[in-house]
Amino acid sequence: MGLFNVFNKDEKSRNRSYIKNLLDVASSDGHLDESERNLIISIAAKFDITKDEVQEILTNPNSIKFTPPSSYSAKVKLLEDLVKIMIADKKIDENEVRICKNLAVEFNIAPIIVDELIQANIK
Repeated sequence: MGLFNVFNKDEKSRNRSYIKNLLDVASSDGHLDESERNLIISIAAKFDITKDEVQEILTNPNSIKFTPPSSYSAKVKLLEDLVKIMIADKKIDENEVRICKNLAVEFNIAPIIVDELIQANIK
């Protein structure tokens, strides 16, 4: 396997992990709302991940290894997308907020950023 293929595989794994995180938050309240699903599919398309691949990730979440974003800005972008998913159904569930804050801590980012992102994205 060439070096280019290794980088592509790593990027694909990171992107699938990103989408899995979105699905985890969206379904943490026990229900994957259609608005959440549609937003995830839209975000996935930016990563060249198809609707069928999103469904595959949803069906087999344990097949996706968590791969954290590599840069600070990518970590904040993931948190921002997670918050957008969280508020897509117009209901902010305690479990969703907890998952986002735990992830922020894992990224060495103050969890208050989640509250700030929620406030910035509520319309």
